[in-house]
Amino acid sequence: MTVFKLLLDRYDARSMATLISTGGVLPLPIIAVLAPDSLRPGGMLLLFVIWAFIAAVFVVTAVRRHLSDAEFAVLGGMGIIGICGTALILSYKTSATAVLALVAVIPTIAAISPSIPLILSLSSLAVLGSVMVLAMITPTVAAFLIGTGAIVGVITVPVFLVVALRRSLEATLKRQTELSGIDPLTGLLNRRGFLSRVAHLLSAAHVSTGWIGILLMDLDHFKRINDRHGHLAGDGVLLTTAAAIREVAPSGSVVCRFGGEEFLVFCVVRDEAELSAAAERFRRSVAEATPVTVSVGGVCAPLIASVRTRAAPTDEVVSTLLDSADHCVYQAKTQGRDRSFVEPMDPVLWRRPPAEPASTKRLDATLQYTVLELFTRELRPNDQAADRN
Repeated sequence: MTVFKLLLDRYDARSMATLISTGGVLPLPIIAVLAPDSLRPGGMLLLFVIWAFIAAVFVVTAVRRHLSDAEFAVLGGMGIIGICGTALILSYKTSATAVLALVAVIPTIAAISPSIPLILSLSSLAVLGSVMVLAMITPTVAAFLIGTGAIVGVITVPVFLVVALRRSLEATLKRQTELSGIDPLTGLLNRRGFLSRVAHLLSAAHVSTGWIGILLMDLDHFKRINDRHGHLAGDGVLLTTAAAIREVAPSGSVVCRFGGEEFLVFCVVRDEAELSAAAERFRRSVAEATPVTVSVGGVCAPLIASVRTRAAPTDEVVSTLLDSADHCVYQAKTQGRDRSFVEPMDPVLWRRPPAEPASTKRLDATLQYTVLELFTRELRPNDQAADRN
């Protein structure tokens, strides 16, 4: 078990597959010497040529340990050719068929890679080589057709299953990333991640300046980028926009990708003037760093925390702030886009969640605001952004 673990640590899956498939052929010269009748007449010299060929693949793979796509394509192809050649010179049909089946190992492991050209090239080579061998060693057309159907199934079915499994795992990982609250493209918080942390953010705002500020940013005419240059170019714009927003985000703020091309920034501010200045910095930063502009809408309000039942719960506070911010974005767009529009709101009465148990005392105001800053740095590991149209 320890030896097996050491091998797994030393070699990647593709290297192990190449070693296993080619290593199974290495003992053949010994068998051929002990049982010469296992080879076709005149096959001993050819066997040693093929053996040297396969041994070279085995040694290179053992030394390299981790093969790139190009290296695996070359060595895997050489391994397939060597295996087919070995099967061709064996005199026993059952032995030849058994050895030939080894060609399925390499394209199956190639399917672990997301490279479609690599998968198709090695699968095609394995099928073509196997069919050629069967055409030479099968005595009848019927036997050839049966053998061809069987070997094609042996090669293609595992490849299909591995590809399907890999895609299923990728979809699962993507779903887990989304559920964890992180946008998979930009690395920012997504809508779910932001909403799950709102109560903590409101609490931090209350104990620092007492004012909450929200900026909603929407890329202008973003659909044109996707229509004219493709979605890959659009993703690049979103990543650049996110980086531009992160670059000028105030200390302690939280940035998230709130929609397709829409970003949201939570700020602890002192007044409307401070939020307006931040909105302008974001607008200029995006315009300078990307081929698009952004319309920014924002609202700010004093936050009054209360335990009274008539105070608004967290989700209602968020809904009110976002509705007002969305209206401000609309105002910025109707005024010509590439604008910022910020307005104050009446004080927001927020129903603070129940106090924590005595065993977990609430941090004092200064410490809590510091925690917010540290918290937001963690939530923005690779800040990048994107907005709606």
